[in-house]
Formats: sequence, C-alpha cells, structure tokens
Amino acid sequence: MKLLSLKEIQSVSLEILRDVHDFCDKNNIKYTLQGGTLLGAIRHKGFIPWDDDLDIAMPRPDYDRFIKTYKSPHGFKVFSREQQKGGNVYIAYARVCDMDRTFVDTATIPWNDCPTGLWIDVFPLDGAEDDRNSVVKRIRKMNFYWLASRYFRRSKAGFSNETSIAGKLKLGIIKMFAFFLNENIIDTHIGMCKQCDYRDAGKYCNFSLIEYGIREYHSKSVLEKVISVPFENHNFYIMAGYDEALKEKYGEYMRLPPVEERVQKHGYNTVYWK
Repeated sequence: MKLLSLKEIQSVSLEILRDVHDFCDKNNIKYTLQGGTLLGAIRHKGFIPWDDDLDIAMPRPDYDRFIKTYKSPHGFKVFSREQQKGGNVYIAYARVCDMDRTFVDTATIPWNDCPTGLWIDVFPLDGAEDDRNSVVKRIRKMNFYWLASRYFRRSKAGFSNETSIAGKLKLGIIKMFAFFLNENIIDTHIGMCKQCDYRDAGKYCNFSLIEYGIREYHSKSVLEKVISVPFENHNFYIMAGYDEALKEKYGEYMRLPPVEERVQKHGYNTVYWK
C-alpha cells in the first residue's frame, strides 16, 4: 500500500465533508465547521496549510438525527458508539469514514474494532449550565472519564507496535491499569455530556472531546444561526458567532503561529491507499 501525501489526505477528507454537507442540507440538519477547520475557513478560506483533518459539530438533537439517518452514495460510513452498541466504538463522538479507497493504521491507539479509512470528526454540542463554575466542575469530573477512556483505547494496542523497550514497558503499565477499566466508561462519559438537555439550555459546550474544556463553552446565540462561507472552492456552513468561538479557543486567531509550530498535529503518517 502507498502512503497518502498531506494534499491527498486533505482531498479525500474534503470529499467526505462535501457528502456530509449535501446530506445535512437535504435533511435540514444543522452543522458548523469546528475547531481548526473553522479557523481555516476564516483565516485561509480552506485548510490550514499544514492541517491533516476536518472537524464539524452539531447541536445534540441534530447529531442524534444525523448518526441515525446518514447514508452516503459514495460508501462513506458513520461510526458512533450510540449506533454501534456492542460494536466496540471507543470514542464519545462520531466519525464519517471512507471505507473503499483508504486505510488508516490506528494500531497504536485504536478507536474501534473495525478497520476504516480516512475520516472526518463529528462532535455533538451539548447543553450546559448557565453558571460557569458549575460547568468547570463538570468538566473536571468528566476529564477523568475522558482520560480513562484513552488509556482503555491505548491498552488495545499490541506490543508488536512498540519498537523500543521503554515503549513496551509503558504499554504494559497501561494494560495493567486498564485491567480495572471497561468500555462502559465511554457510556458514562456520553451520559455526562447529555446531563443538561440542549433544547432547554441557554449555553452549550463540546463535552465529548474536552481537550479545550471551558474554552468551548458559549451562549447558544453563537450557534443559533449558521452562514455559508467558502472553503477550498466549495461552500460550507459555520456558526454566525464564529469570532467569539475562535477568540475564546485560540486568542488572536488571525495571527499565524511560529514557523516551527506549522506541522501536522494528528499523526496521520500512516494513511494508505488500498
């Protein structure tokens, strides 16, 4: 198999995004570009040149409808723990995957038990309390389950994937720790995400991947309206309140990072053409 270049990764990811956009547009499902993808849309009118993935997000009611109904004429498939119960999906959000042309080697930190190709991430946005301190406390509690689920996923890797003695030793320690865990921790995490019903809340947060924590906590007015913007010669939807969201997450987001930080961050150096 041949490795994909960064440009090829971006091209296939864009095909998946276009398919998801078309489906959501036809079925009145709200989504927004998210994270670095949203930043790329505003700052570069496309991919951040060194970025190697695409992220979108949906209010929880739209997300639930999407994962239940998404069908692709191109063979892309949605994976989520809610829809693949018993199918061993180990993340609290969804991924839409290319199943026919590409293969991603995730042996070092598996996220499911089924081989897939390249994907885009789909994050549910959940309701959050109006009191910021209450949200901070909930995030701190949820962080344990998020980190534990990562250890659980890491424990699924085989020792043959580690080339150094130190790596094998670290994996052995993780496997011993994970002996006391099971995949129900992901279900607990998802349950905590949905603790505050999105439809009744005035605020929202991305609890499913809490790496940025309180920096993804906003008034629903930020997301209430979506607008169409250019991205790589196509048009996709973003939250109308993108300025607030990007400032909270990245600070002075229109300023480019130092040259040494302009590198791929997600380790997609093992994406192959089948």
